[in-house]
Amino acid sequence: MAGLTPTQGEILTLLLSRGVPMRLGEIAEDAALTSATVSEAVSTLENKGLVEKRRDANDGRALALRLTARGKTAARKASQWPNFLTTASESLGEKECAQLYRTLVKLIFTMQERGDVPPQRMCLTCSHFEMSARGKGQYHCDHFNATYDDSRLPLDCNAHADADIAMQRKVWKLYSKT
Repeated sequence: MAGLTPTQGEILTLLLSRGVPMRLGEIAEDAALTSATVSEAVSTLENKGLVEKRRDANDGRALALRLTARGKTAARKASQWPNFLTTASESLGEKECAQLYRTLVKLIFTMQERGDVPPQRMCLTCSHFEMSARGKGQYHCDHFNATYDDSRLPLDCNAHADADIAMQRKVWKLYSKT
């Protein structure tokens, strides 16, 4: 949506999907963002009249964030952006789609390793993730008992459980070779 950063759009979408006021810490945790990033984005959203802070119903000492009427409209528009990407990617062939997705995964992982972006709940860092013996570009999730290929590897999973660093490096090494 015009006039919103991706982070601001993500916060609006999160508030809309939850349907209840959220504390800043909850937003930061769910969105895998730092508290400072969320605080800055929320200040901007508040100045734009898209969100407002109110006392938390469960703890009067804490503040919770909720969408204004204008914020709900903006959140609905912001939540539609993935559809544009999906529609545009339909012009790619299956092989091109898989290659683009692998490249995006590698970029995200590299930025995460360098500390440029906060940790993402992606398969490559999850203890449930397995490189499949079924073939190149095939992966398995022990948690969901699901198999994924290069174009469908989840990048943000609520069931994510951090694998130890040694395992993450091993998986990354194997993934980057395929």
